[in-house]
Amino acid sequence: MPNSSHDESMELIEMLHEGKMLSHPVIQRHVDRALHTGDSKPLYDFLEKFPIFTAYAERNIALARYQKLDNPYRPYPDHDEVLEYLTGPMKLGFVNARSDMFGVHSDIFSLPAIMPGRVRAGKSQLMKYMLCQIFRKQRDFNVIIPDLKAEYRNLLPIARHLKLLTKEHIKLNPLEVPNWMTPADHIIFFSKVFIGANWLGDTSKNVLRLTLEDLYRKRGIFDGSQNYPTMRDLYNVVSYQLDSHRSFKYRDILLLLQNRLNPYSLSENFNCRIGLPHDIWRKENLVLEMDTGFTDDMYCFIICYIAGLRYTYNMKKGLIGSILRTLFNIDEGRILFSPHRDTSIFGESYINEIITKTGEFGVGFIVASPETASFSQTIRSISYTKISFPLTDGADKNFIKESFGLDDEQANYVFRLPRFGQAIVRYGGYEKPFLLAVPNFKIKKHLTDEEVEMRMAPFYSEFERNIKRTEIPMDVQIIETVLPAASALLYFLSKEPFTNVSDMTETPGFKSPEDVKKALNWLKDNGFIERQEYHTSKRGRKSAFAVLTQKACAYLDIKGFVGKGNFEHKLYQHFICECHRKEGLDAKIEGRIKGSQKLIDVLAYSKERGYVAYEVTIHFENLLLNIHQDIAAGASEVVIVTRDQKEMEKAIKMVSNDLTLNQNLEQVTFSIIADFFT
Repeated sequence: MPNSSHDESMELIEMLHEGKMLSHPVIQRHVDRALHTGDSKPLYDFLEKFPIFTAYAERNIALARYQKLDNPYRPYPDHDEVLEYLTGPMKLGFVNARSDMFGVHSDIFSLPAIMPGRVRAGKSQLMKYMLCQIFRKQRDFNVIIPDLKAEYRNLLPIARHLKLLTKEHIKLNPLEVPNWMTPADHIIFFSKVFIGANWLGDTSKNVLRLTLEDLYRKRGIFDGSQNYPTMRDLYNVVSYQLDSHRSFKYRDILLLLQNRLNPYSLSENFNCRIGLPHDIWRKENLVLEMDTGFTDDMYCFIICYIAGLRYTYNMKKGLIGSILRTLFNIDEGRILFSPHRDTSIFGESYINEIITKTGEFGVGFIVASPETASFSQTIRSISYTKISFPLTDGADKNFIKESFGLDDEQANYVFRLPRFGQAIVRYGGYEKPFLLAVPNFKIKKHLTDEEVEMRMAPFYSEFERNIKRTEIPMDVQIIETVLPAASALLYFLSKEPFTNVSDMTETPGFKSPEDVKKALNWLKDNGFIERQEYHTSKRGRKSAFAVLTQKACAYLDIKGFVGKGNFEHKLYQHFICECHRKEGLDAKIEGRIKGSQKLIDVLAYSKERGYVAYEVTIHFENLLLNIHQDIAAGASEVVIVTRDQKEMEKAIKMVSNDLTLNQNLEQVTFSIIADFFT
């Protein structure tokens, strides 16, 4: 084999590398010499003398390419690669045909890990397999597991360093100041967490902060008192402020705060002045059973509150470095990370704000979800370990391709994974994606509530005697909790009640028309709105409107919106008034001519015509009386507006038959509502 050019030499070396021949010491020595000296003749001479090595390389390349036709992740990480890049004390699963296991050091999880995969694909099995390795001996870090399915209790018999708090034993007072934090710092911390977790804006945060400062001052908290207010106390203060303020904008803010505080004020879990000790979150491995009695916002708030305490404590104590100190095992990423949140209205969620900082202080997250859309861009970008179990949606495939850095064949393979127990891994400590087989791991015993109470009795007794509860008054009025998106749409409708449904796709705070539709459906199903249809143009079909019910007005604490009568009457008043305003005239709904007490449906004024009174006539009982009163009040003209031509003829006939109006007939004219459509 003759000597060759530099490019040809590099092609040969790349072929030997791809064919896994560089593990042969003689070939490796010749390749190193060729690269260092530029003389590739000895390499060519050796391969010409022993052509079998070139044949082996070509065979290995062909075999790998053939295997990749069926499995684009082959060849697997070989034994040497596993030893060099994928070895650690915490095992996650098998990675090749030799049954080599992918292992990591626990400190890797100070950087987030994400785990998408459809239901019953193996996510929980992998998590439990990892957790049992953690809990079987004492570690330098603890684990917090918010559990929405009451499934992690079954780890207790095999995880001796794990504790469990059932719903009845989760006792928190988020307004209790930790001994390592000043009251002023705690007010800022609590306000940020509560506002972020409960979908409120910066204005609400400022109001909440000022309210808490006043409440703490009255309780003597700044002077060292431990007479901490509860969430119920905070709710009462906000309700009192609501009753004493008349500013519509300020009442809007207080109404939102009151609505969000209400479920906390009624929950026994927050009904204590002294709750669980703050150091429990950094010393104990805990399962928090939250499968009942907690709203999504409460679930999100509790996790953010605990994570925020851990982050703030480590920061204040100077516990810096990529050493894992607390690991959060999250099964519901959708609730926590709110990937479709409109930050222009609701601001950044607290968890997304701090997750980029927590790794430096040893607070890690493993986040699982059945849908890839649950993961915000923040956690996608900073995750060091990504494990995808089988998925079924095209959008999921695109997520995996982009986030995991896969080619088309590798991304498509997410639909060909076995139904259970196998996943695709993208690990920051290794350059290539690979497949992971989760070891078979089953928990045989399922614990009853009685067995849990018996096992945890000594643990519960440690802190129960220190918890100080308060009584919830029996006459507390229960205010229904409204979904944040639905609440936002309600407030929009209270200010823009005549927006037809088809025009709501651009409603501020909503990412897509589908989100608006979901909010509308929820409001309709829960009795906050009614769907009504009316003509709003001279041609075409009727337009649909979302009409606020009495229940919605009670929730918003408003009597209604401008106008009188039913929604149709108010809608027609709106059209007439807007028509005149667009023409540059002075027009007002429920206007009153100076010196008169008579309210006119729409009162328009111009120098040419003087005061023109428009009376929307849907029912005819007060038709004649309205004309007499408007003329008496000083209207130069009274316009009777009806639904259609037929009803206009009825109105004309009634006016013509009233002899008392004969002398004023020239002041009375008639129109139909379509005359005011633009």
